[in-house]
Amino acid sequence: MTGLSVTLPVGIELMDWADCLITDFDAFGAYSPLEDPDKWQDWAAQYNRSSSLIEDFPDPYGFDITDWQGWAERFVQTTL
Repeated sequence: MTGLSVTLPVGIELMDWADCLITDFDAFGAYSPLEDPDKWQDWAAQYNRSSSLIEDFPDPYGFDITDWQGWAERFVQTTL
């Protein structure tokens, strides 16, 4: 996935970052928007289930429910 520009989860709120991520990955298919920030792990899992993405993204359920940013940082690292 080299060359993909993915928004860093720094200085941005979860809902805004999630919206950016949908735009960042639009060439790989349609992804659902995050509607409930308390369910970010369920939303994030769609990237792991996507057949058009071959990256080994981190499992969002392996992170504490309050640590969306920790997951997001690891997620972005896998796209570099």
